[in-house]
Amino acid sequence: RVFVTPTRTETPSEQVTTSATVISAAEIENQQAETVLEVLRQVPGLDVVQTGSRGTGASVFIRGAEADQVLVLIDGVEVNSTTVGAFNFAHLTTENIERIEILRGAGGTLYGSQAIGGVINIITKRGRGPAEFGLSAEGGNGSTHRQTLSLSGEAGRIGYSFSGARIASDGFRPFNDDYRNLAASGRLDYKVTDDALLKGIFRFNKTAVGLFNSNNFVPGGRDPNSREAVTQYLGKIEWEQRILKEWDYRIAGSIFKEHIKHSDDPDPLRDCQFFGFPCDSRTRSRFRPQISSAEFQTNYRFGDWSTTTFGTEFKRRKASTSSSSDGFPLGEINKAIRNMGYYLQEQIKLFGDRLILIPGIRLDDHQTFGSEWSPSFSSSYLFSETATRVKFGYAEAFKAPTLNELFFPPGFGCAAFGNPDLDPEKSWELNAGVEQTLLRDRVTVAATVFHREVSDLMSTGPTPDPGDPAFCVRAENLGRARFDGVEWLLNIKLLSFLSLGANYTYLDWDTADGRLNRRPRHRGSMSLNYFYDRFRLNFDAHLVGKRDDVDSITGASIKKGSYARFDLAGSYQLPVKTTLVKDVSLFGRIENLLNRKYEEADGFRARPVNFLLGIRAAFGG
Repeated sequence: RVFVTPTRTETPSEQVTTSATVISAAEIENQQAETVLEVLRQVPGLDVVQTGSRGTGASVFIRGAEADQVLVLIDGVEVNSTTVGAFNFAHLTTENIERIEILRGAGGTLYGSQAIGGVINIITKRGRGPAEFGLSAEGGNGSTHRQTLSLSGEAGRIGYSFSGARIASDGFRPFNDDYRNLAASGRLDYKVTDDALLKGIFRFNKTAVGLFNSNNFVPGGRDPNSREAVTQYLGKIEWEQRILKEWDYRIAGSIFKEHIKHSDDPDPLRDCQFFGFPCDSRTRSRFRPQISSAEFQTNYRFGDWSTTTFGTEFKRRKASTSSSSDGFPLGEINKAIRNMGYYLQEQIKLFGDRLILIPGIRLDDHQTFGSEWSPSFSSSYLFSETATRVKFGYAEAFKAPTLNELFFPPGFGCAAFGNPDLDPEKSWELNAGVEQTLLRDRVTVAATVFHREVSDLMSTGPTPDPGDPAFCVRAENLGRARFDGVEWLLNIKLLSFLSLGANYTYLDWDTADGRLNRRPRHRGSMSLNYFYDRFRLNFDAHLVGKRDDVDSITGASIKKGSYARFDLAGSYQLPVKTTLVKDVSLFGRIENLLNRKYEEADGFRARPVNFLLGIRAAFGG
């Protein structure tokens, strides 16, 4: 396996000096997963939280870090929200994905803001080989169905990969639980010369979802008409060229845009008040986040023992928002901020690649808070006699304030929530780990311990205006936090047709109030894969321990109980193959196999047992 995210250069997995995981397209297919969200549940150190049914808000936490401290990239393009900071994983589907790379911690030097917890990079497939056309159709309970189309291959110097998909479901609640998702993606690679490549990537996503739990802060507050619609656009153009055998560079420009619309009409059967305002008024909100970026990177290799990487990137984050309640404006944002980043990294390999040293440093020049340095160092050493690899690393990172935290305007009689004088959140961390292979690589065991401290955490404090109502708050740098943890991984090839993977994460923390919502101290997962001839079977188990949360009605601090969830997926390749038909397969997936009742967030029940059965066909030479 090859990683790109940990070093920004292609690196074999055995030479990665940080904590990283790669999920291949084959693994995604084995799980028959429709969204990236479901695939990430199996990764050590990650906590996945979705607020209810399919299509509702979904967050990912890495090693206890907040969701807005996790940088999410699609083909290297940042897709985090410019207003709230976190990326909503609810709508990102799996078709046309070549692999997903997850870097746990240590991302600040190469990627700048929001990599305190780590980096998740989703990489689109590159077209290779003869032309192949694929289609699939599946359906299941809850009036759920999904259709996909794909086309990929090479024609001369051009490689192409395109896909389209549609998901629709009526959901599992009595009303307003439906979901629609239309997605398209593509990648074109034009080999201009043997040493130059021009690449174009695009993604489009359009969704609509009913928010059944929109008013769950009110007893019995099931909402019959709260709706959210999201449209996303991503485009990237990249030029890569090898000038000499030892020297290459790339130049890229990209844009990511969202248009989010939320609407809610009054429910005539309910009359209530929330902080003196009608809790079921007619509201309209629009959000238009946008990130524009340009970057340059060059790599120079001194033989086989040294690679020097230098890069610079420009980003402009923008947001245009507006909202109203019963025609009364609640505030608007129309702001943009700029950042320039410069990074330098050295990869040194000694003693036949047994010792690897990677120092690096980054300088960010931000429009609002000035400059920020982010150094890092990681290393690994392989004891070839025992096939034991040890790792150690140190890294610093930061998170810039979001546009909401800087500029959110007055509302509900309050002074502005935004604070343009905010400083960035800052972190430093230590990582140490060991990897051991046994029985001729049939067994792999790994353990990692980590320690991270974060300062200047952004929180809310009373507004400086004494005339504000008692509930009015303002964004401030108020908090500090400490996180310690251990990650265990085990992979066993039991038989030629049977493999087992398992992981466990323990997390300890020290925060201002001693709490860490929706992130358990204990979590783990297990995956059993059976493959024989034409038949494949995948069984996943997710175990989540007790965790802190907030009561959705009273706002009081509570403890949520532990839960276990089991998923089953399989496929069978039919004995059908002709000149044009390459493959025909039956496949299926059952989520929440035992139909457990549980909540990943208080007040938002996870969907019950959901099965999908379908057929997939591939045509080509």
